[in-house]
Amino acid sequence: MAMQTDPVCGMRVDDQKVGSKSQYQGTTYFFCSDECKRKFEQQPELYTIKSGQAQGGGQAKRGGTGRS
Repeated sequence: MAMQTDPVCGMRVDDQKVGSKSQYQGTTYFFCSDECKRKFEQQPELYTIKSGQAQGGGQAKRGGTGRS
């Protein structure tokens, strides 16, 4: 079990139990709800930085190889 941070709302989510996730520029982002996923997919650049990590200390899993 690894806890990830939803890049939209900042909520911590379990990446093994989460139902909503999305790929963007080679990084998998995890979401607490379909609503947060929808917001992210509409404008992912608002929630990411050049390095591919979520703003505000968010964490994402790169290509299933570990945390970035």
